[in-house]
Amino acid sequence: MNLLEFMQQFSDEKSCEERLIQLRWKGGFTCPKCNHSEALLVHANHRRDADRRVPLFECKQCHRQTSVTAGTIFHKSKTPLYKWFLAIYLVSNDKRGVSAKTLQRHISVSYDTAWNMLHKIRHAMAERNAKYKLEGIVQVDDFYLGGKSKGKRGRGTAQSPMVMGVSLKKGKPQYCFVEAVDDLSKNSILPVLQGNLGADVVLETDGNWSYSASAKEMDIPHVVTLSSDENAHETFHWVDTLISNLKAFIDGTYHGREQYKQLYAAEFTYRLNRRHMGHGLVERLLNTCALAPPINVRQTA
Repeated sequence: MNLLEFMQQFSDEKSCEERLIQLRWKGGFTCPKCNHSEALLVHANHRRDADRRVPLFECKQCHRQTSVTAGTIFHKSKTPLYKWFLAIYLVSNDKRGVSAKTLQRHISVSYDTAWNMLHKIRHAMAERNAKYKLEGIVQVDDFYLGGKSKGKRGRGTAQSPMVMGVSLKKGKPQYCFVEAVDDLSKNSILPVLQGNLGADVVLETDGNWSYSASAKEMDIPHVVTLSSDENAHETFHWVDTLISNLKAFIDGTYHGREQYKQLYAAEFTYRLNRRHMGHGLVERLLNTCALAPPINVRQTA
């Protein structure tokens, strides 16, 4: 849907509540206490904001009240749902990413509120990313993000190391993952590969010992093209390109901030893996945010 269609469909709090209910309880609401399927939708005063009304399901059998937003990233938020939905629309439709300053201006919230909302949306993206693993031919390479090197180059740099994997089909990129790591030892690389690669995979790397040792322990095929090989640049064209795109994404909108590099990488990954969905990405991200667990921003900051 375009922006006009979106605004018409989610013009007020009630329409957003109804959509959230559909996303969370696709088969209809069931009381978590007694499993009864009949309930009334009521509204109670927000405990921290008397002007806001919280949507609750009240079970007709046991009278337990269940918040519609409980268990989601919207839980206990003082920001109206229609502003959350608009934020999700804006994030979905800007390939460059949306800064907190931009979101603050567009939906009329404070900077801190805009920052918290984006932080939670990115956590929802990361939660969804973690549910998938790459299959087929997967090229993996490491790179460094942010900071200034202290006179060293390559894997000896003091910059923050990250690992990217890209699955290929007929020579074209399909999906990717990006993970921040403490270092490039096998102890750091192995859990990343185990968490992001499926069983039917062929690993392709530049031959770094950590990748070779990890592939051996995982018992997966490993193809090596050394960085010094004449065709290395052509072989790793797509993983190199996506690494450059990620750096441009983080440097452009988020000014290379290292502190939240994993969340920015999660946003990049989420977008790239759904790049062919067009306006369908809005519905996907609404669904992702409705099903993602709540987070405490202070604990993750």
